[in-house]
Amino acid sequence: MLEVISPSICLPSELQYLIIESMIDIDRGCLWATSFVCKDWRVCSYQRAFTTVFLSRRSIPALASFLENTFSRLAIFSGIRRIHILGDGETFHSSQGQRNGLLKILRYLAQIGNISDLVVENFDWAVLDPAIAVSLELLKPIGRLSIHRAFFTNFFQFSDFVARFYSLRAFDFQSIECSAPHWDTGLSGKSCARDDSGQCSVSFYGASRMLDKKLTWVYSKYASQEAKQMLSFYGAQTSCNSTDASGLLRTLGPLLRRLEIVSPENAVADAIIASLDVSMNSSLQYLHLSSPNRVITLISWLPSILLKITSSNLKRLHISFSQTRQIHLDRPFLKEVAKILERPQFQELELIEFNITGSGRVNLEGVAKGKIIDCIRSCLPSWDKRGILAFAFPSVNRELQPLFNKIYSIVLWQLEAHLRVLIGITISAI
Repeated sequence: MLEVISPSICLPSELQYLIIESMIDIDRGCLWATSFVCKDWRVCSYQRAFTTVFLSRRSIPALASFLENTFSRLAIFSGIRRIHILGDGETFHSSQGQRNGLLKILRYLAQIGNISDLVVENFDWAVLDPAIAVSLELLKPIGRLSIHRAFFTNFFQFSDFVARFYSLRAFDFQSIECSAPHWDTGLSGKSCARDDSGQCSVSFYGASRMLDKKLTWVYSKYASQEAKQMLSFYGAQTSCNSTDASGLLRTLGPLLRRLEIVSPENAVADAIIASLDVSMNSSLQYLHLSSPNRVITLISWLPSILLKITSSNLKRLHISFSQTRQIHLDRPFLKEVAKILERPQFQELELIEFNITGSGRVNLEGVAKGKIIDCIRSCLPSWDKRGILAFAFPSVNRELQPLFNKIYSIVLWQLEAHLRVLIGITISAI
């Protein structure tokens, strides 16, 4: 009769974990098989299987029942890192069992303190049980919060809920609706229907506070100008899909801080670009104008855009075009650009950068790049003296990659030989 030996007796726990990880990486279906090896492997398998849990009307009772068992409570809940809660419109308001089960799960997970991501979907805060809201806020150490298809009774309720999570590093808000009858004091006594509420889709990403922000907002007619200004003040980049680009620019007005215009190499499109009116965008600070061809092709619309800038708030101007060996033929146009930039509204510029992009398989050598730089500097002498001109060229040619690979192989070979002498091991590059 064969004696069954538990792997935990023979192998260190770290090695067992590596074996399980390797099996699962090859085939996730191995989770079921590894869970039957022994108790320790079952714990490890469960922790890997339940890193993310989906809480809905169907799954809450089953998951809540696992809390009653000591083994499953330890094996399953200690491995959970991400929670996705799907509401049902009523947000578990009508079912006492659903409500109690969700509360038990949230409170226990908050007690463990391992949750990093929280997704809340299809929630209506108007009917949400206050106890559930409080339990969600107990997960405040999370690093990422996602709210999809949610309704709040007002914008303050939305902002107060988000503010509870003080360690957030990433936001993902989609289809957030808030009734806001008090945004405009001139509308006192007038109710705001949900059809008139503001809707937004916003994402914040960054290791520190609000490094990068992308916002799409459909403005409510009840939203005050002050509220819209506040969004822009905190760095949100506002955009929306519209066939009337000029109308969009006029609507944004002083809200717009950053604008990028890219020519699609189409004469009709260039004519439309030239007709854009940026005169109302008095807070514009960053402007990027780009063409897929040589700089002379910008002549059909770039001067028109620059001449419509009326304020002196512009700080950074980026002009992108394709590299060429005949930059000297573009000198008249560059001098015209320099003449426009001498206007008072451009005197606060802190950076003028020329981004010279690649052109097919052609890659300019250092001498040709130097000629491009010298030509642009000679056409904009006053800006060159102020030291705010900058130039950017395409990255290293891929043809040099074999050289880098050869250098890497030599270094790896030398390292292998050195380590073989020291400790008798062999390194193989993957």
